[in-house]
Amino acid sequence: MNKIRVGIVGAGFVSHIHINAYRENKEFFDIVGVCASHIENAEKVAKQYDIPKVFKDYQQLIKSDQIDVIDVCVPTNVHEEVILAAIENGKDVICEKPLTGYFGEDMPDVEKVGDVDKDHMYKKVLTKIQKIENALKSSRSKFMYAENFVYSPAISKAKRMLSVSKAPILELRAEESHSGSHATYSRKWKTAGGGSLLRMGSHPIGAVIHLKHFEGKMKYGKAVHVKSVFAEIGKLTKIQSVKNFEKVYMVTDWFDVEDWSCAILTFEDESKAIVISNDISLGGVKNFVQINTANGMIYCNITPNNMMVAYTPSSETWGNEYIAEKIETKAGWTFPSPEEDWVRGYPQEMRDFAMAILGDKEPESDFELAKETTKVIYAAYLSAEKGLRIDL
Repeated sequence: MNKIRVGIVGAGFVSHIHINAYRENKEFFDIVGVCASHIENAEKVAKQYDIPKVFKDYQQLIKSDQIDVIDVCVPTNVHEEVILAAIENGKDVICEKPLTGYFGEDMPDVEKVGDVDKDHMYKKVLTKIQKIENALKSSRSKFMYAENFVYSPAISKAKRMLSVSKAPILELRAEESHSGSHATYSRKWKTAGGGSLLRMGSHPIGAVIHLKHFEGKMKYGKAVHVKSVFAEIGKLTKIQSVKNFEKVYMVTDWFDVEDWSCAILTFEDESKAIVISNDISLGGVKNFVQINTANGMIYCNITPNNMMVAYTPSSETWGNEYIAEKIETKAGWTFPSPEEDWVRGYPQEMRDFAMAILGDKEPESDFELAKETTKVIYAAYLSAEKGLRIDL
């Protein structure tokens, strides 16, 4: 069997996760090359993982006849141009979340892009999505949306249980929260495309949309889509009482993006989903999905979970040993994650993408999920600004 030859665009945090997922599926993938906006970062990643080639930029990487699929691991504001260039050159695309966003490209003199009218943002994002969709439809390129929640073992098991029970999903609750991103690009709307709602909320929003797509296809032969959105966002680290507080343990240097969000989604069958995402939650990353059906309840505790529990009175006890992402201290009770990437679904994700490319099947996490997730998020921004329910 010929292996899938991968070119990775980007050398930041998520590229390491993807590289490890490829290595877990080495019977299917060869990582041929990597590039980054700063070539020294690409060289460092290439040396660390024994990747044979470093490209000077993504254009050179995409044009290489040694590469079959482009893995988009760059900040969101670069996604669209890399995706379109990959499609134009006949490459398949793996794109990290979210698909795209609004970054004030049409308002170069505006520094605080987050203050731009959200109706304007929403319309611009819809146009971008359509442009990518048109490019895909006129090509033979496959698009795979790297939404790992879809592939987490807990969600996969929940889908099997839903298949057996045949009960309708009445309500979904989902969250991703922690104490703030380490990535500098996340501080500004101009590079991130939004705050916690977009950067983190794309995971739980993608998960609940996927579950309704799954239910609809299983029962009716077609996906159940989101009908409307109502949302609130906040900048909680900017309120005066927090500014006056002596020591705050979460990130506070946000420029023009929100650090808290809550969205209520109504689906075509009138079922509901509540999604929370914020950067003001201490104690590590919280990733969970709750499913309430007509005859049961399912809790998917992706992280943290009690696979392991540890205690120490000293933060020095465990030394440099990794415990879990974004915990502020190793002292006290913690939930060490022995196989964090697997629990979150990254190796399973890449295996499904391999099957999609080699077996000519659609990936479980596809363009439709990427498209609807992005639409819902920007409709939520518009809802929060107007104080109104937004019909999609």
